[in-house]
Order: sequence, then structure tokens, then C-alpha cells
Amino acid sequence: MRHPLKVSDVMTRDVITVAEDTPYKEVVSLLAQHHISAVPVVNRYGGIGGVVSETDLLRKEEFQRRHSPWLLRWWSSDARSRAAGVRAGDVMSHPAVTIVQTATIPEAARSMAAHGITRLVVTTADDEVLAGIVTRSDLLKAFLEPDDRILQRIRRDVVVHALWDDPRAIGITVQDGVVTLSGEVGNRSTAEVAAKLTRDIDGVVEVVDNLVWAYDDTAASPHPLPSPEVRRHPNSGGLA
Repeated sequence: MRHPLKVSDVMTRDVITVAEDTPYKEVVSLLAQHHISAVPVVNRYGGIGGVVSETDLLRKEEFQRRHSPWLLRWWSSDARSRAAGVRAGDVMSHPAVTIVQTATIPEAARSMAAHGITRLVVTTADDEVLAGIVTRSDLLKAFLEPDDRILQRIRRDVVVHALWDDPRAIGITVQDGVVTLSGEVGNRSTAEVAAKLTRDIDGVVEVVDNLVWAYDDTAASPHPLPSPEVRRHPNSGGLA
């Protein structure tokens, strides 16, 4: 069976981190030096205390520009406290949104969308130790698979391993990640499974399903058997 790309396949493993007591200006310097937009914050116990991003750091600039007490009243006490912070632990967003390294690319994408963020802290599956960081651009690496490799995976993982069929029985073409399936299969359910599994292959952008089938086994009422007067005898080959 296929082995879909996991977060561990595309994440950055060499992660720059800071401690909770790292000074504000040092955090800014690290982001600029390494051309990154956020760093995980490690607490005193070695766990992940939160994340400091450029957005978190810019709150200080926004806070300092708001001289009007009337405007500052709209800020929550937590927002004012974070904006006035001088160390990573003061300004970080916490708790950090994490994902285990064994999660799939779609799972990571759904988590980012749900939380409205552009990166996830990646942890090991067992003890939540920092394993890396994954960004939206990392998730797009799945679509860099060349067409010929996508074709090979569909033939192997869908047609042969999942459908147990002759790899030549189903016509498959791949152009810029768009897969076209053609040919005839026995049952409609087989055609539907083939299209679904093909969509799950890493690198597939879209599936054009042109498969046809000989028997619709998904109908609410199965096709009736032939009436007795026209049913063929299994032994004689004649009419019953």
C-alpha cells in the first residue's frame, strides 16, 4: 500500500529556538539573521512554552504608537502586557499549536487553516519533544512530485495493490499533476474507489474520472436476476 507523505518528510528539522528569558532585541536579531518569521520558545523544563512570531514582536511597535489612553482601553490587559514585554516569554503566543511528526500533509494543512496560522511546531509522537517546524510552503512540496513518479505510484499503489487489477486495464495519464483515468472496470464501486485513492496520492492536483463500469453495484435496488424462463442452466448451457 501507499505511504503518504508525513509532516516529518517536509518539515525543517534544524530549528532555531529561544528561551523564555531571551531578550526582545535578541529575538528580533535571530529572525533577521536566519531569514525566518518565528521561533519556538523553550521553557525551563525543556518543553515548548510558545512561539514568538514577527506579529508578536510588532505588537510592541503598535502599542508604543498608541499614545491615546482612550485607544489603549480597547486593548485587553493580556495584549497590553505582551506588547510591553521585554523578553521572549513575555511576548510569545501560547500555548503553541503543535502537530505530531507522523501526521499527514492534509492533516497539517487543516490544522493551519483551523487556527489561522502559517506554521506548526512539530513534536515527536510519544513525549512531545520538539522535532521541527513546518510551514505552509513546506506543505506545498508534496506538489513538486514529477508526473512520471505520480504515474508509477498510481499504477502500483492504486491499481495493483488496492484494486488487485492489471495495471494496463485502467488508462492513466498525468499532465502537470492532473490525472485522467479511463477504461472499463467491472463495478461502479471499483471506479469510485480508484478515483478516490488516486486523489489521495501525493502530488495529485486533480482527477478527471472517465472510467466506465459494466455493473452498477451501488444502486439502492440491485438489478434483478433474469426471470426463470430465460435463466441459463449452469450445466447444460440451455434454458432452464
